[in-house]
Amino acid sequence: MSALPADANAANAGGAAPGGEVVGGSSSAVGGASPGTIPAQRASSARTGGALAGHKPPKPKVVRRKAAAKPRTRAPTVRRPAAPSPPTPTVPGVFPVRGPFSFGGPDARFGAGRMGHIHEGQDVVAASGQAIVAPVPGTVLWWANQPGGAGYYLIEHGADGRDYVFMHLLKGSTLVAVGDAVGAGEQIAQVGATGDATGPHLHFEIWLGGWQQRGGEPIDPLPQLKRWAGL
Repeated sequence: MSALPADANAANAGGAAPGGEVVGGSSSAVGGASPGTIPAQRASSARTGGALAGHKPPKPKVVRRKAAAKPRTRAPTVRRPAAPSPPTPTVPGVFPVRGPFSFGGPDARFGAGRMGHIHEGQDVVAASGQAIVAPVPGTVLWWANQPGGAGYYLIEHGADGRDYVFMHLLKGSTLVAVGDAVGAGEQIAQVGATGDATGPHLHFEIWLGGWQQRGGEPIDPLPQLKRWAGL
């Protein structure tokens, strides 16, 4: 078999044959035209998707989009202040501390902030050893010692259905036991500074629905204390 001419080898390698035709095997390589009719420059443009020689690309169509509708703005919602809850009725009774006292500053009030909780009572500042008395008739419900918190404390369940809490009692000063009946004005202990206290005072709470019971809650005792003190 004789060797192929040099120009034929070039055609097999994908080069251009004499006459300027593109040789790629099938007509699809040149856009479907028959061999011998497409110049090399035109075929190259067809392969790369560019414009044909001597022709300008068509201008792209301009698509006009409608302006997006502006979002409707709503008038700001005006929140009406919640109606104040009616004050808890006070009852007749006796102020729980005998002798001079004060209600301290803002930190001594009901609802004042504490580490991890709020103040659930009212502090009555008085000298150590002053008498603490039952404000209403009732029964001693609980007595205990909590060294890191309330110190020595007791709870009276009043005949009016409310529970009264007395905290930071002077050590050894408690005069009643659980289950004892007490009358209004009867001494039950003395003012102290046991537990987590910076000075002698009575921490006093009033609970509705039961002390530490489900559904029970403390209320601000200051209005009741002021009534008992005649303020």
